[in-house]
Amino acid sequence: MSFGSETGRTRSGTKGFSSKQKKLKRKKQDYHVHRRGHLQEAQQLDLEEVRARTILALDRLGHQVLSTEGGYDLQDWMKSLDSLLDDFQEKVGADQITEEFRARRQAAVLPLASPAAVGDTDVEIENATQEEVAARAALAELEKKAAEKLASLRDERDACGRDLKLEKERLDEIREAKQSRQFFSRLVRAGPSTEQPEKRIEELEAKLSRLEEEIDRSRKVRSALASSSAGEGHSAYPEAEQRLEDARDKLISLQEARKDKIQLTKEREAATKTISELISSMTLEGPPSGRGAVQEQ
Repeated sequence: MSFGSETGRTRSGTKGFSSKQKKLKRKKQDYHVHRRGHLQEAQQLDLEEVRARTILALDRLGHQVLSTEGGYDLQDWMKSLDSLLDDFQEKVGADQITEEFRARRQAAVLPLASPAAVGDTDVEIENATQEEVAARAALAELEKKAAEKLASLRDERDACGRDLKLEKERLDEIREAKQSRQFFSRLVRAGPSTEQPEKRIEELEAKLSRLEEEIDRSRKVRSALASSSAGEGHSAYPEAEQRLEDARDKLISLQEARKDKIQLTKEREAATKTISELISSMTLEGPPSGRGAVQEQ
């Protein structure tokens, strides 16, 4: 009896311990399943972060301006691109980089291997520079002639003003003399006539007015505010200015084209865009190998 009773207690105790142990085991399993899901989600987010940072860096590289005078050149740019892509491949894991990706990466940068020829552009730039120099010289010559004409007109105006002053003084003297003679006998002659100096004064005043108008037009020519109204019967000054402006615009355009050829601006933008699209379309799975997966305890 006692044996049976003891055996029953033992079995009862064993059953109780077994149930508790199963509950603990189940909780532990649930914990590990939940933790694995957490880790997988974190790892996937980590890979997406690597992808996003790489695409952003590619966009910046694609719009970088290179130095044309020995600073950060195309070779340095290529090193930066290779370093960025190598880092990406290391972080996502070499097993996720397909042969197709490697081949298309190489194809994307292939146009950057051979610098574009700029010889023809250099010749055009030289011709445009000569055109600009010639236009500047023509404009300077017109400005010089305008300045000389203005100075000549001013000298002529000053001389005319002096002559006018002398004629007026002469007229005043004649008039004074005639008034003095009125006190003497009417038999005395009336003296010299005022007709000639009065006519001369009218001519000088008309000339002085005309000179002032010409001087005003000359000033406008010098300030490039007039064209055919300069009194020369043509519009040489604005035409010369237009030639200079056209030469400048052409030179700037050619210099930009040369810079694009040297820097391969369009080719670099196309290469980084193609690689960005490749990376965007990749299916990334698992932890980024370069950073190490978190080990489950």
